[in-house]
Amino acid sequence: MNLYIHLPTNLKMFELFVENKEYLVWGSSKNERKIAEFFLKNFPGEIMENMSSQYETNFLAARKLKKVDNNIFNRIQGIYYGSDNCEYLAPRLDEIEKAYDLFQQAKKKYYFQWGFVLVTPYVGNKMMETLKPGLDWLNERAGKKGIEVVINDLWVLQYILKKCPNLRPIAGRVFHKLMKTPLVDTYGNKAHVPWSLMRNKSPEEIDKMQEEIVKNQNEFYSSCEATFKPFLNFTQKKWIKRATLDFMEQRKWLYEKDYQLGIDLYYPWAMVFTGRLCDTSAIEQPERWNYAINKPCPRTCSRYDLSYKVKTVGYDLLQRWNAAYRSEIDLDRLPQKFLFEPKNRLVFSPFINV
Repeated sequence: MNLYIHLPTNLKMFELFVENKEYLVWGSSKNERKIAEFFLKNFPGEIMENMSSQYETNFLAARKLKKVDNNIFNRIQGIYYGSDNCEYLAPRLDEIEKAYDLFQQAKKKYYFQWGFVLVTPYVGNKMMETLKPGLDWLNERAGKKGIEVVINDLWVLQYILKKCPNLRPIAGRVFHKLMKTPLVDTYGNKAHVPWSLMRNKSPEEIDKMQEEIVKNQNEFYSSCEATFKPFLNFTQKKWIKRATLDFMEQRKWLYEKDYQLGIDLYYPWAMVFTGRLCDTSAIEQPERWNYAINKPCPRTCSRYDLSYKVKTVGYDLLQRWNAAYRSEIDLDRLPQKFLFEPKNRLVFSPFINV
């Protein structure tokens, strides 16, 4: 298994990783109580009525990874850094410089030949200008081997291809389409046959029709653009060799396909939706509840998340920044062939990447 860690734009988490990587991968340490106390003391903004469900999800997911490979956290292949959804979290030049310096410190401390991957969101005019200096700076340091950049915006891709020949694009979660609604997984094994088709049918025939409907809808929702010929033609022309998927427990056909591209599989938080309105930043700027405004964002999401109550048990639904995420923990459902395919990566995001 090729394991990568996605560290958020909030560099405090990166600093913690350099100090002791076990601070971010609960479930891999014997000192879990000590780590929990550390977070409670140093990150009180994470706690609302209850502790953010990110902590429990991180704890359980790390244990699942240890179950697959007990030595997995001693064989990390590289670091993903940045945000893939919100343009206000597009990393500035000074943040990229600091992150790359911390990355070099971590490599030296843990004696690993890690790779550095910059993650970028979709951007508008203003934030594109903010992002360009960092891409140029990284391009100068990439050398012939190159540095990978996750792109979620055609403008960013075009800039890299024209101005940054040493950067290697990866199709991100927003750029590469996958049906994301959690309702599919919650109710995917149920189907209501139309009355017109049930008329004069026996119970056995109705059951058979229902099974066929469920099979067809599960197969449809387990499709993605990485197997779509026009998308593959596009990626080939644009030098894109990898695409990103979210891990979703119920999408079994999604992981049984023969992908031409290398796959980055995000675990344990799957993105449900993203948009321009941001409930998280509205905590400090209430007008953002209803409007996409042109004011500097206070990056409230670096301190808080919003947890939603869901009727279905078995997962958590959070909004952090302008996107919502659903926890998907049961790694046992992932086929071993996909998990240990050399060109695939499991991108473990200990916390939702802000």
